[in-house]
Order: sequence, then structure tokens, then C-alpha cells
Amino acid sequence: MAKPMTLLKAIIIITFLSSILLLSQNKTHSQELEPGTKRYGPSKNPPRDEIPGYQVDEKIMPKIPLRSTPDTEWTFHKTSDNAHPDANEQQMLWLMNRARANPTQEGIWLATTDIPNIASARRYFSVDVVMLQSEFAGYASKPPAAFDVRLYNAAKVHSDDLIARDAQDHNDQFQRISDAGFSYLQARGNVFSYTEDAVHGHAGFNIDWGSGPGGMQVGRGHRMAIMSIDGDFTNVGIAIVSESDAATAVGPLVTTGNYCKANTSQPDHYNRFIVGTVWNDLDNDGMYDPGEGVGNVTVMPNSGTYYAVTSNSGGYAIPIVSEGNYTLTFSGAVDAVKSVEIGVESALLDDAFAVPTTSCPPCSGDAVVLNGDTFPSGETCSCTGTTISLLNVTVPDNATANFNASTSITVGPGTTFEDGSNATFTSPNTTIHPESHVASGAVLNVGQ
Repeated sequence: MAKPMTLLKAIIIITFLSSILLLSQNKTHSQELEPGTKRYGPSKNPPRDEIPGYQVDEKIMPKIPLRSTPDTEWTFHKTSDNAHPDANEQQMLWLMNRARANPTQEGIWLATTDIPNIASARRYFSVDVVMLQSEFAGYASKPPAAFDVRLYNAAKVHSDDLIARDAQDHNDQFQRISDAGFSYLQARGNVFSYTEDAVHGHAGFNIDWGSGPGGMQVGRGHRMAIMSIDGDFTNVGIAIVSESDAATAVGPLVTTGNYCKANTSQPDHYNRFIVGTVWNDLDNDGMYDPGEGVGNVTVMPNSGTYYAVTSNSGGYAIPIVSEGNYTLTFSGAVDAVKSVEIGVESALLDDAFAVPTTSCPPCSGDAVVLNGDTFPSGETCSCTGTTISLLNVTVPDNATANFNASTSITVGPGTTFEDGSNATFTSPNTTIHPESHVASGAVLNVGQ
């Protein structure tokens, strides 16, 4: 005869089942966690592969003549629909290339950032932040990696397979690279099936949090790929796939990264690029965020074979076959010229652009507050409200702005009216702060 279940056992079982149910329903792995709540790490023992005994002459390149004006678009840096790298994938690429450029600063950021889901993972795995920073301070700077659509396609197939199997592993990861048509000499593979967002995924790989020394994984294999420490990982494909099915444990994002050195004896395989992102730092935090990339911008070198057009997320890469100084002309939503010196390695141009505003800011309502907005040049915009406040607003050349408030208008510090701008203020009470900037060629009309 079975013994009756005790009340204590029943409570334990109910609590356990409730925890499982909660985990299956909550794919966000909430950023605001109580101390001790389980955190997830990337896969253990990420693999590395190298073609044994194969030495390629890096001077072997496809016999394509250099031209004073490139006329061949390099299309391998994005999918044909411009959708990938998407904003998350571009952010992870941007963070990786930033880290390679300044390893010491990367170590400081990883150790001290207060982003909730990163800070809680550091605590959960008891990451030794002194050890972490010391390790990064010992790394040399490395050149950036260029996004490659073949490596992306292989990564996408792998992430889809992980979701189908509800898994986190590297089964057939390198075979998928070959199947996608990419020939490599060196390769590393990263997987994080429990990524919460791109920044969290990057930190998980580069801190390499886990059960090894200092709360980090033995060998730091994910970091080896990100920082290009034990190979020349000049090409990368990152696929971040959403997964919200409550029946699976993986998600909310499943991330696969392929990091490779190309076999340049094969057509359309390079290891030296101009790599960059065209983006507008909308929140002025110094970091590329989803929504800040600028697509369909043509990036034209002054010489060479290839030019590029940015993906929707703003990324581009241009193969370079000769050393020298290159002038890049950006045209489209951004009109700019930049120069870069190319030696034997890839070069990075990832600084933000000041992207012209093409539409009027929303400024109608009761209490209208504009902070950091820029009015579009060549347009006439009207703002209407009970009160209107302007702070760090820019009215550029050839822009017209009309402000109409029934009670008051306040033009605060940092607001700039450039030469050739025109602004009209209609209100019983208009105040223009002395720390606003009015160029001599700006026209301001104040009335009731």
C-alpha cells in the first residue's frame, strides 16, 4: 500500500513544477533577477578547425584589374534583400570590432557595465573582474572582421537546427560552412542558445562566463573567436534567430557565430577589407543600437575593384587587394568623405555619422517638449501647443520652423539656429535663453 504524500513533499513538488512552467512560459529570461536565479552561458568547448599542412600564398588573388573608379558591387557582405545582418546581428558585429580595436577598454567595459542582464550574469557565475580586465589588458589589438553572407547562411541553418532540437551544441557547424560555399583555412564556431539581446550575447561570448577559472570557461574559446586571438578570423557570419515557443527551453534569441580566415586561392574569398557601419547615434551613447543603422548608402573608394551599398542595418565591407591610402565617398542618405590607410590588414571605419533629418519632428499637443531634435533642411515645419519648450534643438540652413503656443515658448540652452535658417515664434510669452545660439545669418521672428 502506497504511503500518503506528506504536505511538505506536496509543496516541494508543486513548487518544482511551477518553476518548470514559469521557465517554459518566460522566454525573456528576465533581466531583473533575484540573486541566485539561474543564468545561462554559451556552449561549452567551442570548436576550432584549421586546414592541416595547407599554406596559402596571401598574394594569390583573383585576377581582377584595379580601376580608378570601382564598378563592381561587392554583395557578399549582406543578403540579397538587404535584411541581414539585421539590427541585432550588426550590433553584435559592431561590438566585436570595437573590442578588437581596444582590448583593454573592452575588458573594463565588460567588468563594469551595469546593464542588468550582464551584471547579473557576472554575479551568478562569480566572474573575477580583476582577472577579466587583466586578461584583456594582455591582448593585442586585432583588425576587424567583415560580414560574409555565406557564413551567415551557414549560421542561420545552424541556429534553426538548434531550435528544432531545443539544443546548444556545435553538431555539423563547420560542415555547414563548407556547404554554404565558403572555403576556409581557419575557423571557430560560437553558439549561445539563450541569448537575451545582442549586447548580452556579445558579453556572454567575450566574458565567456561559465564554470572555469574566475567564473569564465576553460580556454576562453568564445573569446578566442571574438578577439581573433588564436587565428586570423577576418570573416564572420552571425545569425540571431528569435524563438518564443513555450515548448522549448532555448531562446528568446538563438545565436550562432562563424569566424573564419578565407582561402584566398578561391574566387570571391578575401582577408583584407575596409569594414564599417553607417549609423546615426540617435541617443548619443557612443554605441550602435538597433534602429540607428542607415541603409542603401553607396560607399565608393577612389580606386580599386569593388564598392559597396550598406545593408538596412548600415553595415558594409569592401575587399582591398592593394595597400595604400583610400578615400571613400558616401552618398545617399549620408553625404560624406572619409580617408583610411590600408596596410596588410583590414581597417575599420565605424564612427557615427551625422545623418540629415528628412522629416519634421512630431511637435503638436498640450505641453510640447523637443530635446535634441533637428529640423530638416529644405522643409517647413510647424509646432503647435499650449506651451513649447526647445532644448538642444537645431534648425539648420534652409530650414523653416514655425512655433505657435497659446501660453508660452521657451528656447532653452543648446538650441541652435544656423545661417540661412528661419524661425517664427507666436505666443504671448517667448523666452530665448542666452545660451542658445543664433547665427548672424539666421532670421528669428518673435510676435504675439
